[in-house]
Amino acid sequence: MLCETFAAGPFQCNCSVLADPTTHDAIVIDPGGETERIAAIVRANDLTVRAIVHTHAHLDHIFATRDVKDAHGGVVCLHPADRPLYDAAAVQAAMFGFPAPRMTAVERWLADGDVLAFGDRAALVVHTPGHTPGSVCFEVAAPGEPTRLFAGDTLFRRSVGRTDLPGGDGAQLRRSIQTRLYTRDLDAVVIPGHGPSTKLGDEARSNPFVRL
Repeated sequence: MLCETFAAGPFQCNCSVLADPTTHDAIVIDPGGETERIAAIVRANDLTVRAIVHTHAHLDHIFATRDVKDAHGGVVCLHPADRPLYDAAAVQAAMFGFPAPRMTAVERWLADGDVLAFGDRAALVVHTPGHTPGSVCFEVAAPGEPTRLFAGDTLFRRSVGRTDLPGGDGAQLRRSIQTRLYTRDLDAVVIPGHGPSTKLGDEARSNPFVRL
């Protein structure tokens, strides 16, 4: 499976492009910027973008959604509990002194347990509220490859997402990590919303904020 992850935009959000190697169907996770780099990956691999998916609706994870949609198509997906944040993108931008981003409508509202297919591959939606009410993780298992967990800002290497912004809930975040993530394949590679990847089992044993 093609999997390219890179830091995008002024907040260095981890954006990922995943694609089925046979059908070349792809999904883009958290397009926070770097639209030209996304376009280069799409061109170089002859990809068809089937979906643009978001782990949550903070500005750094949605900033380039409209640009990617306009350039490559794909169904825009988000959990409905983060709709207020998505609708307030201009307010979020103003808080950081940025111009309001061009936005586009959400076309599919995600629910826990949904499966997002791209060719013969699929991403399982795991609802993990706490950082935001609609935070989700995407679990992707490919034959012969380690399971990948795209965790957004729920879980980081030796850290967890902040909960001091509107809609954040520290106790809920801890429950989400303990009951929704640490109960999964502990050999999974975690690709967080910012910073380096990690192993789920390493976090379950050693994360100073939330352990098993």
